[in-house]
Amino acid sequence: MLKSCLRGLKFYFYMVGVSIKTQLQYRYAFVMNILGWAMTYAGTAITMWVMLYSFQTIRGWMFWELLFLFGLSVLSWSICIIFFFHFRNMDEYIVEGTFDRFLVRPIHPFLHVVALKFDVGAFGQLLFSIVALIIAYAQLGLNWQLSQWLIFLGAVIGGTLIQGGMLVLISGVAFWTTRSERLFWTLMWPAKNLMNYPLTIFPRVIQLLVTFVLPFAFVNFLPALLLLDKTKESFAPYWGFFTLPVGVIFFALCFKFWTIGLNHYKSAGS
Repeated sequence: MLKSCLRGLKFYFYMVGVSIKTQLQYRYAFVMNILGWAMTYAGTAITMWVMLYSFQTIRGWMFWELLFLFGLSVLSWSICIIFFFHFRNMDEYIVEGTFDRFLVRPIHPFLHVVALKFDVGAFGQLLFSIVALIIAYAQLGLNWQLSQWLIFLGAVIGGTLIQGGMLVLISGVAFWTTRSERLFWTLMWPAKNLMNYPLTIFPRVIQLLVTFVLPFAFVNFLPALLLLDKTKESFAPYWGFFTLPVGVIFFALCFKFWTIGLNHYKSAGS
């Protein structure tokens, strides 16, 4: 058993290495991809600044707090993209028959899909998020203790697992329907855009939906309440403590759904 696991991990890291080398063959495109994503998110931040220039605050959130909220969301999303973004193409792998090859190789099909493309282009979003969080941290005059840094780390890991779990969940639908990418654009993308702003500006039913059903509130809003010491919200700040366990549980459930789909998989015969 141990020998089999080690062989699988060796194959996984080999595939990751091949994926990275492949993307680095086109260095100009690689660099422009990073800069392009960084500038795209910077444009969104500028839009927030222009909007807040007239209104000053949104539901008690000033610009630097919004930038922190946005940067925290983008940070976990950028890590999620590196490992899980190509799960949205699962329907293509199934329809084209590519997925059949994953079943006969010495590595679990899930790890095979993870290693299929180690998307280093997401470093543009990672770069933006780090710069945005550093600027927001300085402008807000924050001075976190070790416990707060641990909460921040838990929020990043938990946020990555929540968003990655959602991509895995959506991709698992393809095992039954052979189509899932449209579900990504109708479900995942709107929810991601929703996280750019304080959850309290949305109707109560939306707040409950993204807290207790699809737990996107734990990605950035709830931990931000704790890290920014915002106590005058409809959610108690202590909810931010639970991002990591919620992320682990949610990802485990999504992975379970994916494996159930895998057991029901029938080749498309392409």
